[in-house]
Amino acid sequence: MINKNVFTDTKQRLIKINLFVVGGFLLIFSIFIFFYFKELTYTNIDSKIEEELESISVQFNRSSMFNPIILEDPRNMVYVYENGKIRYYTENRYFENIYPEINNSKKDTFFTWSDNGYAFRVLNLNIGKYTIEIIRNIDSELSSLKQLVFSLIIGILISLIVAYFIAIYLTKKALVPIETAWNNQASFIQDASHELRTPISIISSKLEGMLKNPENTINDEVETVADAMRETRRMKKMINDLLSLTKEDYISKMNFENIDIENIVCEIYKDYEEIAEMQDKEFIFKSELENKIIVTDKNKLRQLILIFIDNAFKYTNEYDGIFINLKEEDNNIKLSIKDTGIGIKEDEIKYVFDRFFRSDAVRSKYIDGSGIGLSIAKMLSINLKYDINVDSKIGEYTVFEIKIPKTKKAN
Repeated sequence: MINKNVFTDTKQRLIKINLFVVGGFLLIFSIFIFFYFKELTYTNIDSKIEEELESISVQFNRSSMFNPIILEDPRNMVYVYENGKIRYYTENRYFENIYPEINNSKKDTFFTWSDNGYAFRVLNLNIGKYTIEIIRNIDSELSSLKQLVFSLIIGILISLIVAYFIAIYLTKKALVPIETAWNNQASFIQDASHELRTPISIISSKLEGMLKNPENTINDEVETVADAMRETRRMKKMINDLLSLTKEDYISKMNFENIDIENIVCEIYKDYEEIAEMQDKEFIFKSELENKIIVTDKNKLRQLILIFIDNAFKYTNEYDGIFINLKEEDNNIKLSIKDTGIGIKEDEIKYVFDRFFRSDAVRSKYIDGSGIGLSIAKMLSINLKYDINVDSKIGEYTVFEIKIPKTKKAN
């Protein structure tokens, strides 16, 4: 019925877009986390070195060069240069072979230095004729940052895997209404084509029959022309109904106003009163309303009521009854249209609003109709925000109830 590749391709594109968005967000977030913690780590290291510098400065000013400098943190190392030559350094059994050269391009600042596979954070500054370098090994801190990077990468991969399955689920959920609409559209076109094929075939066969007998007069072909005209009218009504249904599907504007619902129903009742008399059908309208003013779209409400009354006349026989009743119920006005006609089977009630649905009982009686009217009524009720209830018993009665909410008057 539909091109499955379209949904497959759309689904794959949506999954890729979702993964790209999630992956991009996670990457940006991870980069931010990494640089934040890197900056925080180096800030903490520099702060420790500055604290060491304060202690060394005090000792350096009051001690001789050859007195040992006591370090607050054993991980730190101190090198003292005089005229570019090392005059003193603190021994560190972990880094015995580390002899940094003075870096004149980076004085009075922090920088990172590597030697023999070790990484160090260095502060280089001048005090008089001496240059002091405070060095701190930062291998453990860099190892922590590497672990952070590894954790972030693993986190991104796991998140992408989880996001992939979530994207599949959400994409399926998102495409359900689209796929349903597509299927409905395809079904609608298929049903419409099927329904229109019959009158077109009849008209075509009638015209072909007339062409085969060119000597016949109009009087000879009156019945043929009448059949063709009847099918033409049926096809015209069906096309109009299809246009109405499409219009209600995509309605964008409602013209709400204050109307007297009792007056609307009464006008419709008077239009059908003569028809009921001609068909020998009982036709009664009763109203129990106190507040008759509602806010609605007058034309659409009228069209909705006409569909139900027209169906009531269509599916009732001679001496059957059609009863219209208006009454208040809680915060609603309930409009019911009941007929004592052929009724609807219990298992078919749920399908009565489907497009082109006609029960077997109706088709067997050759009652004229396209099966679109109640579909239009359903769309009208949705647009007007009305509830419709159906109750029926085959061979006895059918009742359609419209619940119209009481609303404040329009300005």
